[in-house]
Amino acid sequence: MSPRQFLLALRARFRVFAVSLLAVVLAAAVASYLMPKSYRATVSLLVDAKDEQSMGEALRALGLPQEHLSYLQTQADILASPKVARRVVEQLQLAASPGALTTLAVTGVDSSHLEDVLVDRLQHALKVETSQSNVIQGTITCADPRLAATLANAFATAYVDTMLELRVAPNREAAAWFDEQLKGLRASLEEAQRSLRADQDASQQQLARHPERLPQVRGDGFIQQLRAELLHGQEKLRELSTRYGVNHPAYQAQVSENRELSDRLQAEVSKVAAGTGDSGGAGSVDQRAASRQNAASSQPAGTLEPVLQHNVESAERAYDTALQRYIASQVDSRASQTNVTVLSPAAVPLNAYRPNIRLNLALALITGLGLGCALVALLENLDPRVRCAEDLVSAVQLPLLAVLSNDGKRTGLLPRPTAPALRALPRPG
Repeated sequence: MSPRQFLLALRARFRVFAVSLLAVVLAAAVASYLMPKSYRATVSLLVDAKDEQSMGEALRALGLPQEHLSYLQTQADILASPKVARRVVEQLQLAASPGALTTLAVTGVDSSHLEDVLVDRLQHALKVETSQSNVIQGTITCADPRLAATLANAFATAYVDTMLELRVAPNREAAAWFDEQLKGLRASLEEAQRSLRADQDASQQQLARHPERLPQVRGDGFIQQLRAELLHGQEKLRELSTRYGVNHPAYQAQVSENRELSDRLQAEVSKVAAGTGDSGGAGSVDQRAASRQNAASSQPAGTLEPVLQHNVESAERAYDTALQRYIASQVDSRASQTNVTVLSPAAVPLNAYRPNIRLNLALALITGLGLGCALVALLENLDPRVRCAEDLVSAVQLPLLAVLSNDGKRTGLLPRPTAPALRALPRPG
């Protein structure tokens, strides 16, 4: 069928075409009017890559696109998780709201499974979308516009609370664990310090009897000078005893001088030893370590103090590290915010998302046009009519000589038929 033939058939059967088109459009309009309405409410959440309320390492910047998308997809999965949906059910008390149960099509469900069914309904009603930015959008589709907006905002609140819980709970458990570890580490440190003090007390008692063994005493220049003078005096005293005897005045004068040098030497040794003993005390870890290092250099050889000092230093490092981790975990466990912020809360939708009457009517118009054309073509094939010259030639299989218009005038002549065509013409009876 040529386009001209189809247009002639369409004009002749326009009533069929119009009725089919009108029926399809009318059916779509009635269906759209009777179809239950659905409304959509969308809440936008901003997920930042930084965590300001943390003493630990902040979330690193998500530089690679794969890392960025993976992190956002994780957040989207958390938003759509049953944990968040169950928190929404509990916060809004949906199980005790007949209107919400009717809107969500939850009827005839046992009370023991009602909350699980509501969680499943909410998960199906929620659609989470992410993009290249740090914004996550959660959309709720519901038959009640106010309930849709309420559910969307409740999902945002439950998501933020869940993120805070996921952050605080592990830190709280870590703080409790470090608190238990600190007790054992503190006991080990105290035991190491007691052993070190006992060894130091023994060493100090030994040094108290022999203060000249102190490195500070041996390294003091003035003491060394006094010792040299005392040795010189003793040598001179021996020489005088040999030459003059012990009763000679020169010998007695040298004895007095040597005694005075010896007293000065003992006083200086006691002074330096007393200054070394008072150099200890409380202080920082570095100060304590320096004090122990100075004390270790003054101990006599063969003591266990170097080993005991190493044990104390190891115990102090372990205790200080655990204490820092405990403080960081304790502070992080008291955080009151997360790296998620509600960018724009959901508003009550004014227009229904479904049915889209304009879209439905446009589709019905296209469908009606196609159906009407198909019906016209089908009827024309089932009941062909002669509507133009092409139809007549096709019907009788004879050459067309001329075409006459409606007013009886000849509108045109066809070329003269050839001999074979003339022989094919029927002869008059």
